[in-house]
Amino acid sequence: FRWITENIAYDTQGFFSGKYGDLSPEGVLKNRRAVCEGYARLFESLAQAAGLEAVKIRGYAKGYGYLVGSSFDGPPNHTWNAVKINGQWHLLDCAWGAGYVNEQGQFVRKFNDYYFLTPPSQFIYTHFPEDPKWQLLEKPISKTDWESLVYLRPAFFKLGLKLESHFQNLIQADGQIVITLSAPDDVLLLACLEQNNRELEMPLTLIQREASYLKIHAIFPEPGIYILRLFATRRASPHPYEWALDYRVEAKTGMGKLAGFPKTYSAFQEKNVYLYSPKEGNLKSGTIQLFKLKVPGAESVVVISAGKWSFLKKQGEFFEKVVKIEQGEINVFAKFPRDTAYTCLMQYNGF
Repeated sequence: FRWITENIAYDTQGFFSGKYGDLSPEGVLKNRRAVCEGYARLFESLAQAAGLEAVKIRGYAKGYGYLVGSSFDGPPNHTWNAVKINGQWHLLDCAWGAGYVNEQGQFVRKFNDYYFLTPPSQFIYTHFPEDPKWQLLEKPISKTDWESLVYLRPAFFKLGLKLESHFQNLIQADGQIVITLSAPDDVLLLACLEQNNRELEMPLTLIQREASYLKIHAIFPEPGIYILRLFATRRASPHPYEWALDYRVEAKTGMGKLAGFPKTYSAFQEKNVYLYSPKEGNLKSGTIQLFKLKVPGAESVVVISAGKWSFLKKQGEFFEKVVKIEQGEINVFAKFPRDTAYTCLMQYNGF
C-alpha cells in the first residue's frame, strides 16, 4: 500500500478524457500512473505475489466532484481493495491514500493513511460496493440509505467526532437549525455556509460547547439550498483545520438580510466561551441589550462601542451588563490571568 501510494500518480488526464491507457499491473508499473482501477489491480497483483489473499472491489464512491445529497445512477465509478490478514478481511483504497485531485483538476500527492485498513463502519460513509458482502458490516445497508448518509470526511473520525443529531445528509429547515456533535475537549470546530458555490460573508454560524457536546447553530437569511461545511482541528495543533463533514440544507423560510451571529474569534472556542445574549450579530443603535457570557478563567470582560468601555459585572465565570448600542463595530474583549493585553472574543455591528 505505502509503495503504491508513493510511486503511482493519479492519471488526471486519463480520468477527464476517459482514455485510461494500460491499467494492467504491468502497465501501471511501467507508466507509474493510473486511475483507481489501475491502483486496485496493482495492489491485488502485488499482494497475491507476496502470498496475501486480496481482491478488487467495484462500486460507488463519493469522490472528486461529489456534491452532498447527490444520487448515483449508472455504472460503478470507483474501484478499491480488500485484503485478508490473520483470517479477517480489511478494506483499503490506494488511489485515495496517494493524494487527491484539486479544484484545478490536478493531482496532489499527499499520503493519507486513513484509507489503509479503514474500519468498515467508517469506510461505508464514502464507499459502496456492488456486492453487499464487501461492506463487511453485520447489517449491510441499501444504496438509497448510503446516498443519504452524512458526508463524513477522514478528519471527522480521526478527531473522535460523533453525530448526536441529524443523521442524514439532507436537512429541511425553517430559517435556522442546531446540530449537535460530541467531541473530545481538545477539538475545535469552524463552520461556514455556502450557496451557489460561494461562501456567504455574514457570520451565519455559531459554535458553542456544552460539556462534551458541540452545538452548531446555523441561520438562513432567505429560502433556498445551502451547504453547511464543518472543519476541525485539535487545540494547540500545528496542523490547520481539516474538512470534517457536509450537510445539504433546504431552508423553506428565511430570517431576513440582517440575520446572522456575531463574528467570533479563535479565543471564543479556545477559552470555552458560552454566549447567552445577544446572539444577533446586527444590533440596532439606540437599543438597550443585555450582554451575558460565560468566560471561564477570565478576570474581566468588556464591551467596547464608540470608544466607550462597558465592563460587565462578574459573578464567578459569568459576566453580564445592559449596554446601550452605538453605530459601528462593537467588540467584546476579555482579560485572562498572566496576559498583558485583552483578547478579542467577538464582534457585533451596530446599525
